[in-house]
Amino acid sequence: MTVFTKTAEKYNALKPVQSVRRVRRAYVGLHGLAFERAQTRFAQAKTMTETLFADLVVKGEALEGQAIVAAKDVQDKAEKSYAETAEKIRGAIPDVKLGRTKDVAELEAEVKSLSAKLDGMKKAPAKAKKAAAPKAKKAVAAKTAAPKTEATNTATKTEDKYASYIADVKGYDADADEAVIRKIVNYCGIALASRDGKFVACSDEAERNTVRDSLLVKKFGLTDEQSELDALIMSVCATMTKDRFKNRVTFYYLLAKSEGLLSEF
Repeated sequence: MTVFTKTAEKYNALKPVQSVRRVRRAYVGLHGLAFERAQTRFAQAKTMTETLFADLVVKGEALEGQAIVAAKDVQDKAEKSYAETAEKIRGAIPDVKLGRTKDVAELEAEVKSLSAKLDGMKKAPAKAKKAAAPKAKKAVAAKTAAPKTEATNTATKTEDKYASYIADVKGYDADADEAVIRKIVNYCGIALASRDGKFVACSDEAERNTVRDSLLVKKFGLTDEQSELDALIMSVCATMTKDRFKNRVTFYYLLAKSEGLLSEF
């Protein structure tokens, strides 16, 4: 008969109350054993921590000692370097003083020389007056030339006023007559100063009607049907389709050229 069988028979022979008590004691014993093992592990961990702390203290003391030695070495080197530099400066001071003394002597000599020249100039005032005469003539010449320069600047500004319009028109007609372009700019006048006046909006029917009535009918005197005149305008819109903003001067130039009316400007 095995030990397990004997134990089972012994357990089965116990009364119920005895069985409960044994189970409870076993449970208490289990917790007691766990507590004892936990205490043992805690004691071991505490011992290891105290040992590690002691080792860290020793290591810190060693590093602190090394840092003090290094700082002392740096301080000694700095003091030595400062002493050597100060000695060099003190040795150079006499040479600097001698150089300054020499410079002062040279300056005094130059002052005396200039004073002598001034005394000589005072003795000949007539020559000085004669020498001043040509300067007066140059001043008069400069004043005379001023109006000419102003006129040149005005002419340049006038050319600049037309330059951008001429360039835009020649983008469509390389042989365009610049004189005609200037006349169109003058015809449009102050209207070109605003954004709405500078460009023709082909997508705006009211804008197209304004071009038809003011330019084709009133300016050129055309009497064709409105539909025919509208077709002329739409033809120029198609020609300038690559330009999102269609320059009014270029638009009027192309419109007049299509009908042979450039001479009407």
